[in-house]
Amino acid sequence: MSNISPYRKAKGFTLLEVLIALAILAIVMVSAIKITADNINNLWYLENKTLAALVASNHAVQLRLAKDKPESLAGWDEMAGRRWYWQIKRSYSDLAGVWRYRIEVFLEGDKQPLISLLSDISKI
Repeated sequence: MSNISPYRKAKGFTLLEVLIALAILAIVMVSAIKITADNINNLWYLENKTLAALVASNHAVQLRLAKDKPESLAGWDEMAGRRWYWQIKRSYSDLAGVWRYRIEVFLEGDKQPLISLLSDISKI
């Protein structure tokens, strides 16, 4: 006699196993989406910080090349499709014959500067 059972053993996953697998997949997908969103925000911030540093560096070079050294300046620049507000303020340096300038760059609409650059420039 053969051992043929009227109940065949089912092959496949149970409903509980499928639900657990779907729950794990959902948690992984939500985590992946959050990581991607955070990376996009960080990329945007770093791009703005880099562009602000370029604006500040450009103005530091312009101050070095200028014949007159103003006490303060402010204005707007456009770079990479964004508007940047910059402020330049002069102060005294510990070194003789040198002015110390602080250049702050703001993205349009921001209240805090994205970058603040100190640059020592000869008085001559």
